[in-house]
Amino acid sequence: MASTLMLLANPYRPDPRVRIEARTLVAAGYRVQVLAWGRDTGKTEMTDEEGIEIIRVGPVCPFRSAWRMVSSLPRYWMAALRASRSLQFDLIHSHDLDTLPLGLCISRLTGKPLIYDGHELYSAMVKDEVGPMYRPLSMLEHLLVKQADSVVTVSETLAGILSRGRGDNARIVRTSPEATPVSAEEIVSIRAKYGIGGFVLGYLGSLEPGRFVEELAEAFAPEDGVTVLIAGSGSLQDRVKDAAKQRSNVVYIGSVSAEEALRLTAASDLVAAMMDHRNPNNVIGTPGKILNSMALAKPVVTNEGLEIARLVESVGCGVVTRYNRDDFRRSVLESMKDPARLKGMGEKGKNHFDKHLSWSKSRDELLAVYRLLLGTDQ
Repeated sequence: MASTLMLLANPYRPDPRVRIEARTLVAAGYRVQVLAWGRDTGKTEMTDEEGIEIIRVGPVCPFRSAWRMVSSLPRYWMAALRASRSLQFDLIHSHDLDTLPLGLCISRLTGKPLIYDGHELYSAMVKDEVGPMYRPLSMLEHLLVKQADSVVTVSETLAGILSRGRGDNARIVRTSPEATPVSAEEIVSIRAKYGIGGFVLGYLGSLEPGRFVEELAEAFAPEDGVTVLIAGSGSLQDRVKDAAKQRSNVVYIGSVSAEEALRLTAASDLVAAMMDHRNPNNVIGTPGKILNSMALAKPVVTNEGLEIARLVESVGCGVVTRYNRDDFRRSVLESMKDPARLKGMGEKGKNHFDKHLSWSKSRDELLAVYRLLLGTDQ
């Protein structure tokens, strides 16, 4: 049985992309070990989750402090490097730039091939936090990515960027959900469970700046007839909690599992996927909530300036508006008046997802990379 060592700079509680890839590899007969940074507890521990072997190492590090993360990251690398010496593996799979130097080091020491898995353009993602360090970080990212034996990433645009200077092209492995249809009876049950009714506008994701979270929580009054459902965690969660206390039409339910997020998506009439287009990483990204919505035949509302907005417009699976509260509010209220149009948008999204974006295509791409690097490609 071939074995892979995945490197991950979060505790895997679980990480949605890593989970779907790891489960796919296990189902294909691979042994999967995830060497994760247990930065929430700092404890060294080993668990088995769904046939995936999880090894967590410290140190403790806050999640919302970029500079603490940068200063603590080398300590995770050293702890992970020590832990890797007692593990057996045939291939290394680094998730994001914060594990790539570690992956390259282990690859050089062991002679094992390395896959770089770019969830996003990392330097662009942290641009606001690192300030003047953005340009050298971008150069470093480009240099290190070129040294990986193979690259996989989440979209065509990002694949083009990460392929620069390489002899091969990055393969596209989207974080597409394995979603099953949710019946009308189940939707009634889900809504009753969380106390949501009427026209439900759902947001399920990170509660961080640049995600339109505060605007979403304040855009509608109870008399508008819009129930704003918010699930997730992040630095803005206290503000969301306050909004839920002050407005009877705002419902905040905290963090939920990936499976529950899909169920809540199905229980929504419209899904919000607004992202600040001034951040270059947002521009080229493919939000998981949009893929989830398309998989479950739910329309989305997103904003101009994002590449994913072009797909939404061309497919006709949602509403594209400007990144400001007034235009967003107007677009949602207008959409609410035409449920037949919303249903049609959802159906168009589902058809496009099934033909072009489902996990089956990405699964084949991922397994092809593994077979190639392990010399088992036919």
